Amino acid sequence: MKIFPLLVLSLLSSCIFADEGMTQDEQEKWLNEDEHFSPDQINEGELKFLSEPPEKPVLHSLNVLTVSQNSIETGWILLEQCYKHLDAVPDAEVIYRYKSIRDLKVTFRRNIEAVLVIGQSVQLTNVTHNAELCVKAEVRIFYKNPNGTFSLINGPFHRKFLDGYYPFHVTLKINYPSYLLRYVETKPEPQAGLSVKQSENIILVDSYFEGILNTEIIFQPHLDKVVRK
Repeated sequence: MKIFPLLVLSLLSSCIFADEGMTQDEQEKWLNEDEHFSPDQINEGELKFLSEPPEKPVLHSLNVLTVSQNSIETGWILLEQCYKHLDAVPDAEVIYRYKSIRDLKVTFRRNIEAVLVIGQSVQLTNVTHNAELCVKAEVRIFYKNPNGTFSLINGPFHRKFLDGYYPFHVTLKINYPSYLLRYVETKPEPQAGLSVKQSENIILVDSYFEGILNTEIIFQPHLDKVVRK
């Protein structure tokens, strides 16, 4: 039976799969060379926020989400996403499992020999240390609630290897039209390991955690200006 590293990294079930053909020796080398953590430090799935960042950099997913007037009408938003501190593996595949996604493109890569977009996946060849990958797409994750508010739903965010979850750093920068929408709250609520900052037209969510994280950003429309048919 083949066992291979599986890292589930991103927004709404995008996944990075390492090469299924890795030998047992290659798998052990992949683990032992990881400078950031060891297998006995992993979490079994329960969400645990980290009040202090790990001593060494861990995988970081930076997500810029742009909500526009069109988003209010259709539910589609612009997603610009970058991964930093990717693990070094011979081959990997990023799979986006959104119900609705379009125009998926790779916008930047570093320390990755080759990338290829096929449908809702990005195939990576020869990922070396300190690799980075950035993509751009439109996704439909902005929902109108029965009470008239709107929710931007993100998740699950998790970084998985076999049956355990590793430390993960996720940043969400939400751009939104404040003349149409008023920020109400973030779920989970701010706490040690999860910060939320707000300025005009921008919400910044930053978190270090282990396990599985789902987020919801709730907005109240200015009713005299916003109507979704």
